[in-house]
Amino acid sequence: MRNTIPYFKHWLYLIPALLLGLSSCLPSIVADSTYDRSVDFQVYRTFALLEPEMANTSADPNRYEPLLDRRVRDAIAAELVKKGLILDADNPDLLVAYDVSVAQEAATASPEFGYAYWFGYRFNYNTIDFPNFRPVAQYTPGTMLIDLVSASTNELLWRGVAEGELNVTQTDESRIRRSIISILSLYPPNRPASERPTSR
Repeated sequence: MRNTIPYFKHWLYLIPALLLGLSSCLPSIVADSTYDRSVDFQVYRTFALLEPEMANTSADPNRYEPLLDRRVRDAIAAELVKKGLILDADNPDLLVAYDVSVAQEAATASPEFGYAYWFGYRFNYNTIDFPNFRPVAQYTPGTMLIDLVSASTNELLWRGVAEGELNVTQTDESRIRRSIISILSLYPPNRPASERPTSR
C-alpha cells in the first residue's frame, strides 16, 4: 500500500492535463461576419435583446423551447457584456436578435424578415443597404446567426454566422454556446486576430 499511494498521486496530477487534452480535441466552430463598413461600432455602448414579433410561419410550434431560448439569449447577452457593452432594455444603442436556419421547405423567410427556427417568429428590420444580405432560409440548415441592429434607424449593422454548425434535430446546448462565443469573437469588427478567442 505504501508503494501504490505515491503512484496514485502522480496520476492525480495528470488528470487536469488529460482533461485539457480532451477539450482541445473538440472540433472548432467556424464563424464569419458581415457588416456595414460605414459604421463606427465604437459609438455603440448599450444593447437590448430584440423581442420577436409573431408571424404566420410553417415552423413547428412543438419545437419551441422557452428555456432553451432564454439560455441562448442569456449567453449572447453575457458575451456582449464581456466586450464592455451594457445591457439596457430602456435605452439601447443596439438591438440583438438570433436565428437558426432550417431546411428550405420548413421556412418561408423573405429578405425583409429573419426566420427563427425554434419558435416561429420573425424579426422586422431593414436590410436593404446591408452588404451581401441573405435571407436566413438561404443559409445551410443548422446555421446560427446573430444580428446587431441600430435601435435608432432599425438598420441591420452587423451579422455573425456559424454556418451549418448545429444539428437542427437535436438540442446540444454546449455546441450552441460555443457557436455564440465564436460568432461574437468577431465583434467588434477589425479586431486584431490575436485578440479573437477560439472556441473549443
